[in-house]
Amino acid sequence: MFHHLQGDSREFYDRFADKYDVMISDKRYDADLPFFKSFFRRYNVKSILDCSCGTGKHVIKFAQLGLKATGSDISVEMIKKARRNAASLAVDASFVHADFKRLADVFDRKFDCVVCLGNSLDHELRERGMLSALRSMYDVLRERGVVIVQIRNLPKLVEEKKRIFPIHFHRESNGDRKLFIYVLDFHKSRVTFNVVSFLEFNGEPKFEVNSVDYRIVSAEKLESLMTKAGFKGLETYGDFEFAAFSNNKSQDIIVAGAK
Repeated sequence: MFHHLQGDSREFYDRFADKYDVMISDKRYDADLPFFKSFFRRYNVKSILDCSCGTGKHVIKFAQLGLKATGSDISVEMIKKARRNAASLAVDASFVHADFKRLADVFDRKFDCVVCLGNSLDHELRERGMLSALRSMYDVLRERGVVIVQIRNLPKLVEEKKRIFPIHFHRESNGDRKLFIYVLDFHKSRVTFNVVSFLEFNGEPKFEVNSVDYRIVSAEKLESLMTKAGFKGLETYGDFEFAAFSNNKSQDIIVAGAK
């Protein structure tokens, strides 16, 4: 059976919510924590908003650290999954359906820290959309609070022209298999990520392709947009181990800034 599903980011994540946690290892979230803890100590963070929370795994980790943790996402299905994930671990965290360009319309309080992770900001295919999202994060951040934004270093992928990336292979206890592969299409100002899924349920195979677009944004451009949004004292890293950012080597672009 074959399905090719294409749409905007909201539709993509609604369709992918039940498969996302299989594709992403929980070890990733634990490995990221020392990076966040450093900023939490420096900025005395007690409350945090993950404004592109997906299935809520980072929010759950933050809540387990003792923070008042909130997650929001544009995908209703991701929010439902996040709530189930938190409930399964008896974790006290709240999840709200919200567009990260309009956070102040949903939240009437300020947060000590706002994070936007997992290349979510790049779903805004126009610069004005990205700037609107960053200004929205600024609006719900307390004075002298901190924002942390992570996107993929897409200019590096474009330069390398590597199109196929194995992501994850998973075998269920009943023998069913799940294999996920990225296949990239490069365009002038964006990259299409095609997530190829080979799924097996009760021995019956299923093949899907889910597609979503990302805007190609450099570290320099992200820094410029964050400065326009009002953030100061920007720090840019190439990974969650505080590596200096390199245009040619870093897989990620991570920028932290204060209000």
